[in-house]
Amino acid sequence: MKILFLHEVGYFEKPIFEMHEFPEQLASLGHEIAFLDLCERKGSFRADTFGGLVNGRVEQNSVVRLFSQQMALPGIIGRLMAVFSFPRVMTKAIRNFQPDLVVSYAVPTSGWQALIICKLAGIPFVFRALDVSHRIRKTALFPLVKLAERFIYRNSSWVSCNNAAMRNYCLTLGAREGKSSVDLPPLDLAHFLRQNHVGKDLRDRLGIPQNAKIVLYMGSFFYFSGLDKVLQQLSKEEDKPQLVLIGGGEQEAKLKEMVAGLALGNFVTFTGYIEFDELPEYLSIADVAINPMLPSLVADTALPNKVLQYMASGLPVVSTDLKGLSSLFPSTEGLSLVSTPE
Repeated sequence: MKILFLHEVGYFEKPIFEMHEFPEQLASLGHEIAFLDLCERKGSFRADTFGGLVNGRVEQNSVVRLFSQQMALPGIIGRLMAVFSFPRVMTKAIRNFQPDLVVSYAVPTSGWQALIICKLAGIPFVFRALDVSHRIRKTALFPLVKLAERFIYRNSSWVSCNNAAMRNYCLTLGAREGKSSVDLPPLDLAHFLRQNHVGKDLRDRLGIPQNAKIVLYMGSFFYFSGLDKVLQQLSKEEDKPQLVLIGGGEQEAKLKEMVAGLALGNFVTFTGYIEFDELPEYLSIADVAINPMLPSLVADTALPNKVLQYMASGLPVVSTDLKGLSSLFPSTEGLSLVSTPE
């Protein structure tokens, strides 16, 4: 089958998550896969590869045909301009690739237009629901994003959700009971097995004492991450563990200010984003992994991939009790669900 995936972020700009794993695993199974993305950084856009083949980032033996749209300007202005330029790019990609099916992760910048184009072209359109788009980031345009969500849920050929709480949310906004499903995310269990033999060297490189207890978080620093609450609690602990924070995002500057203000510089390590292949090495040094997301609409409907990756590594995990997560793991050894980030 020829499947065109779609997202409104850059394929080579974003840290690896399902938008890479799902299409590349399908490519490894013999499907012909293309991906239409939106590049925010000019350096990552390659005009000569519109429709060209690229090697997978997760399944490195897989091949994906990449179609890219370049944002003309950074920020919200560039996003708004991309809304108007996307239909031409999408039409060109469909004409070039001639897909049997389109699978979309996109909502406000390109998702609703792609749905209309697919309807006109007679191509089945599957929306893959991972999160509440109008709440994933703070924006004054969230009412318009919610309208786009509602339109997509109501009119897609199928809505595929990564957990039961996400599906319930989609149904409240108009998704059809008989045209939606819960489909768990792909996960390479073998990749995240802990490599204990490399831990000592990494501790040395990070400047962490060999006998220190390590609490680890990896992922995006969203405004609802709960990491600010974790830092406040850490400052109150007499016997402080080392806190390793892998990733980055909108909350990063605030968190670094808090570390300085709470005199936690000797106990908190910011690694920045780490390559996918190196994540098992970082997981190998941890004693416990955390997911302190603040319970809310956006967090409750999510299925944090980091928790699945922690568990695949064999790490004990502490997470706030989120509906999407607890619906999948109501009682599981090694996973403790708690009420607050603290």
